[in-house]
Amino acid sequence: MGGDEAPGKIIDGVVEAVHAFKSQGLSHTLIVTGVKTQIQDHLRRCHSESLLGDSIEIVHTDEVIGMHESPTSALTKKPRSSMHVGMELVKKGEADGFVSMGNTGAVMAVALVGLGRIEGVARPTIGAFFPTLTGKTLVLDVGTNVDCKPLHLLQFGLMGSIYMHAIMNIEDPRVGLLSIGEEASKGDDLTVKSHDLFKQKALFDFIGNVEGRDILKGAADIVVCDGFVGNVVLKFGESIYHFLKSRIKETAHKSTKNALIMGIAKPALRNVFRELDYQEYGGVPLLGVNGVVIIGHGSSSPKALSRAIMVAKEMAEKRINEVIRQRIQSSKE
Repeated sequence: MGGDEAPGKIIDGVVEAVHAFKSQGLSHTLIVTGVKTQIQDHLRRCHSESLLGDSIEIVHTDEVIGMHESPTSALTKKPRSSMHVGMELVKKGEADGFVSMGNTGAVMAVALVGLGRIEGVARPTIGAFFPTLTGKTLVLDVGTNVDCKPLHLLQFGLMGSIYMHAIMNIEDPRVGLLSIGEEASKGDDLTVKSHDLFKQKALFDFIGNVEGRDILKGAADIVVCDGFVGNVVLKFGESIYHFLKSRIKETAHKSTKNALIMGIAKPALRNVFRELDYQEYGGVPLLGVNGVVIIGHGSSSPKALSRAIMVAKEMAEKRINEVIRQRIQSSKE
């Protein structure tokens, strides 16, 4: 029930995932939590109710958490929301993962309270993917933890490294620490102390400090920072997509010649914009909670939701949380 155009677009994405599974010879069941009549009506109008049963199961809930409700309100005032019920299914082992395009703050709060943290994890983290000249980079944290300690950043780097290795098939992911200069002495107190801890622990391939300009260059596979800095970077990065599209339209409208040039370049520009579109990445994991949780953007397309479901499936199959638990324990020893 979460998302800007829920439940319609959500159901469309679920159906797309069902067809993707079937094309691969897989028969996974997708559990949809929400208002049953609304879900059934959309399936009847736009798809087929025959999908209900083996492919799609509906768990009815009366309460829905809005996109702009506070995390505290979501936790206390709507205990039988579609979000709470879905997270409860994961906790009980009746579902292998949870995917939401709804209220990000609420998802994080409900996951933390409902599932708890993986043993040894100080703070869970959420990241965001950025397109680069060489592929994509995962930036951690992008808003979950505004005030951090060096231990938190160390664990972000470790969890991000495990995720990128398992899901993106990167053999030895490179981890960079976001700072204002490459030198170890550059940055604020948190960055300098974190740099020393990263070097001392040697839990992953730490390549040292990276600067903001290095993110899009692809200098690192994971870039670690506190949530305050990360959120500023994320919001700036998201604005680039809309800025470029607006400027290109303005240029095209200035003259017939410009319009013709832009028309010829349109196929190439479409590919560039596709890389900048967050929907191409589906969703991002909430790393550190004791269960598979994927969070997507509220305006995600059905295609983005389908991809997020695939990522949740892969995280569950590769038992990423168990790997995190083992690596965190080993680092403490």
